[in-house]
Amino acid sequence: MAAIFFAVTAAGGPGGNLFVRVSPGFEILVDGASAGLSTASEGGKLVKNLAAGAHHVIVRSSDGREGAFDVSVMAGQTIDIAVSPLGLRRKADENGALRVMSNPNECTIQFRGTTTEKRGGDVTIDAIPPGHYPLTVSHESKTLRTDIDVPKGMIVTVQADFTSGLIHTIETRRRARRIEVAEANDALTSLPVPSHWKTAIRGTLPAGASIVNATTVADNGIKVTLRIPSEDVGYSLLASLQSSTAFSGIRAASAPRRESIGWLFDLNFYFAAGR
Repeated sequence: MAAIFFAVTAAGGPGGNLFVRVSPGFEILVDGASAGLSTASEGGKLVKNLAAGAHHVIVRSSDGREGAFDVSVMAGQTIDIAVSPLGLRRKADENGALRVMSNPNECTIQFRGTTTEKRGGDVTIDAIPPGHYPLTVSHESKTLRTDIDVPKGMIVTVQADFTSGLIHTIETRRRARRIEVAEANDALTSLPVPSHWKTAIRGTLPAGASIVNATTVADNGIKVTLRIPSEDVGYSLLASLQSSTAFSGIRAASAPRRESIGWLFDLNFYFAAGR
């Protein structure tokens, strides 16, 4: 299972930005278009000036492994996402999917015994066993029919064009593995704060720092008590977190201290109002 961590930061410009934090050499595709490769210098890939709203993102390795997730981008803000390459898989689901586009947008789709009213955007029919199926698409008094092959683990995109009177196959491509998002079971889990605050904190902490306790503090803050290997690690961690754009501020609530369970360090993570 892969881990994805979300954080929102302020940004300029009429659109929004998406920063995918991942190892170098991974291709980032947004809504089917390649945005380029992640780099070591960036620490990932920054995709600028995306239209506000929902976007479908695929992270793909050079050896063909990939994973996908959906994200909502807000104007004037940057969505910061950390992706673990461990969630990328080469083997796709055995089932396929059918995506139906149409001209005009409104139509009625009949497929595998189910009728679907299409009112605007594209319609995707999922969990289709591999096979050969009849497809019927109707608009007002016109009806178009064809047979569709759905290969194993593939998504087939078709367009029903009532001007030409044909259903065209636009593309057939392998389905991306859906990256699961699971909240960790730690002291942050039951805290009554936005979930992206929790995932932002978890996403910035290294493996050697575990969360022992967490409470809310004034000014949109969360005080987190960390177990760390040593005093030096605590100060190094604070210095490294200062450059993070996931928070409006980070400060030490106490000095690292030695207790029976090891070294503990209190950090306050602050978030801007409305984030």
